[in-house]
Amino acid sequence: MIKRFFFPAVDNDVRELMDETSTRNIENISAIVAIFETLTLLYFVMTRKSFGSEEWASIASVLFCIVSCLCGFLVTRAMLKKEKMKHLRVAALNTIYLLLMSIWSMWSSYRNYIKGGQMLTFYAVEIMMVIFIILEPWFSSILMLVIYYTLYIILYSVDKAAGINTINYSVLVLVCAIGMGMRYHSLRKASEARVQLAKAKDSELKDKMNILQAFADIYDKVNLIDFTNNTEMSMRDKEQTKYYIDFKTQTHTVMTQGLRPGIMPDQLKSFIEFTDISTVRSRLVGRKLLSDDFINVKDGWFRAQYIPVEVDEKGVPLRVVFTTRNVDDEKRREERLVRIARTDELTRLFNRRSYEEDLTEYMEKGLGDDFVILSADVNGLKKVNDTIGHIAGDEIIKGAAECLLLAIGNKGKVYRVGGDEFAAILHTQDPGTVCRDIEAQVDNWSGKYSDKLSVSIGYASSKENEGLDIHDLEKKADDEMYHSKAEYYRKSGVDRRSSKR
Repeated sequence: MIKRFFFPAVDNDVRELMDETSTRNIENISAIVAIFETLTLLYFVMTRKSFGSEEWASIASVLFCIVSCLCGFLVTRAMLKKEKMKHLRVAALNTIYLLLMSIWSMWSSYRNYIKGGQMLTFYAVEIMMVIFIILEPWFSSILMLVIYYTLYIILYSVDKAAGINTINYSVLVLVCAIGMGMRYHSLRKASEARVQLAKAKDSELKDKMNILQAFADIYDKVNLIDFTNNTEMSMRDKEQTKYYIDFKTQTHTVMTQGLRPGIMPDQLKSFIEFTDISTVRSRLVGRKLLSDDFINVKDGWFRAQYIPVEVDEKGVPLRVVFTTRNVDDEKRREERLVRIARTDELTRLFNRRSYEEDLTEYMEKGLGDDFVILSADVNGLKKVNDTIGHIAGDEIIKGAAECLLLAIGNKGKVYRVGGDEFAAILHTQDPGTVCRDIEAQVDNWSGKYSDKLSVSIGYASSKENEGLDIHDLEKKADDEMYHSKAEYYRKSGVDRRSSKR
């Protein structure tokens, strides 16, 4: 136990932290003492009317202290600026500082002692050194014994140390020697705890970084954004260069600035808002990730994500990964599935589901005065199916779809809502002309299995039917279409029951 106290085994990382702490302690105490003693010296000079040998001796003593402290302050500042301090230099600094302060305190106390006063300065300084000087216990104990023994010899030469209590003096020696050892071990334990915590955090961070590195190959770009030191670093970059982020003037990282020129113009505003680094942390609080999809004019769709990898106790991200991954094929598959779900397989027109969704959307946003619903139905389809075959019937249906598309063009959307039933939603001020164009297309149509086509049409416009809602317009268009169909069968003399479905 005694051996461990005087000769403790200390890890290099712990020793480095102890050296830094002791050096910083000397820097702080040097500055404080230098300022305090300077003020004391100024007061002393200003309150003296004359200066004899005693006053000059006091001034010299205080100047010695001030110069020693200033030297200690400057040396420690220089040492702390270096990335790594050598232990021998730190030990030498602590030793020299202890000796200089002890010499000054002995000088002041000796002068006071020969006047019959107490050695309060010496005791105060030595107790202060116990708090701030960090040396190996065996060495600090030897130094403290030497210092106290030296002063005792000096005082013994004056009056055989009659002015001091030898027992109390000896107790103070032990208190200071043991106190410096205990202070050393206290700092050692605190430093060990800090080093272990730092290593645990580093280990955790390294594990996360390794995981990120493993995932880096999945993504096109992977950047680590560190809000603790305001840097960003590409995980795909072999050199892993760190770029500083100035949050006072900078709202976007180097990576997102590089992506910006390739973004589709109509998505640029959304991309700038999504990648605003000044708001990312607040947007990520309580969330697993931020994700959005954008289009690159050259490579197509890509997915951008912010993923927190380390957060503080309040859930605010400390480190965030920004990734991008090309999802163009995925988007195309999604679009294809949506298109299939909304498209009629035979005619490639929009289907009834799409028609009903669009009607619902118009109900929510309202109808303009150019809104028109058109209803159309193929005449005589059953007869074609029964006499020529379903191949011919399918040709008739596709022919009707083609005629509707050619006549309507960019004026609206065409839907197949049943077997031989069609609908269209138009935006036009002249629906009558559209109907005549459909009839013209129908009259000119000719197929492989059938050389003629007949379609009954009806429409209803919001302009001509003010006060009717969308369902009323739909019903009116159907009524007109059925009226047109009845007129067709009447004129053609065909029994509708044998010719329809």
